[in-house]
Amino acid sequence: MATQPPEQPLLLKNAHVIDPHLAIDRVTDVVIEAGRIRSVGETAIEAQTLSLDLAGCYLSPGWIDIHVHAYGTLGFSDPDSIGVCQGVTSFVEAGGPGIDTLDEFMAVMEGLETDLYVGPFIRPMGLLGLNFIEGDVRTLGDVPVTRWLDFAKEHRTLLRYLKCNAIGDYGTGTLKLTKGLSEILDLPLYMHIGEFQLQNPAHLLAPEAFKIAETGDIITHIYHGNLGQVIDREGNVLPEVKDAQRRGVLFDVGFGAYNFSWDVAEKAYAQGIVPHTISSDLQQFNIVRPVKSLANVMSVMLRLGLTLSEVIERVTSAPAKALALAERAGSLGAGMPADICVFRIEEGDFELSDCFKKTRKADQQIVPVMAFKNGRRIDCDLARGLDESNWFLQIADDHVPERASSLTPAQIRFLVALADALAATTWELASAERLDLPKAIELQGIFRRVLHESGLPVRAGMDALYGCFLDQPFTMQIGLLILRLDRTFMLSRLREVTTRRPLAA
Repeated sequence: MATQPPEQPLLLKNAHVIDPHLAIDRVTDVVIEAGRIRSVGETAIEAQTLSLDLAGCYLSPGWIDIHVHAYGTLGFSDPDSIGVCQGVTSFVEAGGPGIDTLDEFMAVMEGLETDLYVGPFIRPMGLLGLNFIEGDVRTLGDVPVTRWLDFAKEHRTLLRYLKCNAIGDYGTGTLKLTKGLSEILDLPLYMHIGEFQLQNPAHLLAPEAFKIAETGDIITHIYHGNLGQVIDREGNVLPEVKDAQRRGVLFDVGFGAYNFSWDVAEKAYAQGIVPHTISSDLQQFNIVRPVKSLANVMSVMLRLGLTLSEVIERVTSAPAKALALAERAGSLGAGMPADICVFRIEEGDFELSDCFKKTRKADQQIVPVMAFKNGRRIDCDLARGLDESNWFLQIADDHVPERASSLTPAQIRFLVALADALAATTWELASAERLDLPKAIELQGIFRRVLHESGLPVRAGMDALYGCFLDQPFTMQIGLLILRLDRTFMLSRLREVTTRRPLAA
């Protein structure tokens, strides 16, 4: 990470600049000052202006990844590791929180270098992870329209879309319900397609998703290889997909761990099904493989047949337009925030894998070199996110984390009250195969009630609990975190931590 003060002017020279929004695709200069773009193109500058020679590199607006999992059961300890450290200056959390956890999401995700937006999930707690099987419509809980409206009014700049999954045995009602709420909130509908859980669902929902989506709505995983593909058994694109494309429905890559197939992509692309946006769907272990980074997914799209300018468009101006971010991201226009990605095109002999261990040979790959976030230089580091502690929740079961020693007296009193409240209920440790959602909701409610009675801010309460069990913070919904802790161990640890410190203020 970093070293360029954003206040003083900086000339970025000799890079090949690609900005599809401004129709720039040539070697030219970019000047940034006070955190914003001052100019693009040859211009007179002060003799004493600092400069950075980027000969041999490309320069584009900062990349926008509209589908990541930085929060929740699929998230990361270090979300910037999939953001600015990979050349991504803005990203969207795709469904991690729901209306019951959006305040937790905002609290624990404060302080990132990367601009963070959210596409909440229709389920109140948000996405629940891979040990939860989508199916029972009752797991979607209540849909409190008034609370959604109040949140949207207060946090309009945070919200970019509303997400639902066109999988499981929910039926089309869930899709229509989410579509209706998205219209109420004046947000695009963002739908996951591709059935990777139930192998014999009563009804495949992917075709229905294409029928329900309207102009400006977004369907992700357009090239997935699971049940409910965009092509039929003969390899022909489904008529519903073509109809949606004609109506102005937007298609997103959403590569992910299970959601990109070379075979499907090549057949659909050859028939004109081209994504409007390129996103990674980075989540936990898939940062190791097959996703790795947004740059890797961009390299895959380059190999599929898009030109470099088309690839850059789909991670800059196109997502900015789709998500109504064009006034603050996606271009190098004068006065825009100085959000920039500098990257190389490496030549060589590469293998690019899909999610099913099928590969294609490629002679080019895209590698981010540095990002500028509001004019501040941040050197890219693709290895930063690979450590297991970043993508795998690790409970400190054999020691009390050092972080617990810095808890305030108010946090200690909160933990004492929380331990007393949790001692009055029981739960079984969540397994890899089954998640007890009603119990997670109950535990979430206990935490929130005690937190409210304590008067602590959400962040302080969550940090207090995290600090008892995690050496480094993880961004999981608190009810799901408690469910992942053995009850006896949890209560014992809370007592150990709270009896180490006096309760007096």
